Amino acid sequence: MDINRLTEKAQEALRAAQNEATRQGHQQIDVEHLLLALLGQEGGLAKSVLEKSGVDPDLVRQRLEAELARMPKVSSSTGGSGEAYITGRLNRLLVQAEDEAHQLKDEYISVEHLLLAMVEDKSGSAGRIVNESGLTRDKLMQALRQVRGSQRVTSQNPEATYEALERYGRNLTKLAAQGNLDPVIGAMKKFVAWFRCFLGGPKIIRC
Repeated sequence: MDINRLTEKAQEALRAAQNEATRQGHQQIDVEHLLLALLGQEGGLAKSVLEKSGVDPDLVRQRLEAELARMPKVSSSTGGSGEAYITGRLNRLLVQAEDEAHQLKDEYISVEHLLLAMVEDKSGSAGRIVNESGLTRDKLMQALRQVRGSQRVTSQNPEATYEALERYGRNLTKLAAQGNLDPVIGAMKKFVAWFRCFLGGPKIIRC
């Protein structure tokens, strides 16, 4: 798989997974390292989507850390663990994530595709942990629809767009609760009318 087809956040997670494996003295980078890295991303999509699915990301993280602590540690003659390599399991998961991207008609492999592949993974601890925590494919897809709507992943940084939309949605909800939504809607309608008028050219003078 071409790593350039991964979004920036997905690439960051893979590098963080490698660092985590090295830190813990593991010779292999596995799915559990990757999921832990995804949950550790500040303001990341994985944590947000799990919360929207009714799953406690902190509990998943704790179980992952306990699982990784039981993995065998390897030390080289220089005192480190040596160069870590990707397991066959993780490689298969990346291929599955690529398939998920194709199914959603996305151009890049993003965090959500990795999560969808993990939910379907029955061969290791990561899939077992998320499934036992109550995460299902249906719940995950429903949460993703809330976050990304009908958008497709057409750039290497789609998560920034998701976050902006989520902040915008939260702001509208807050304004509605305060009873201040009508002026905002009115201003938006005026802007849309002006923009349409602007697109119509200088012949339209009733703007």
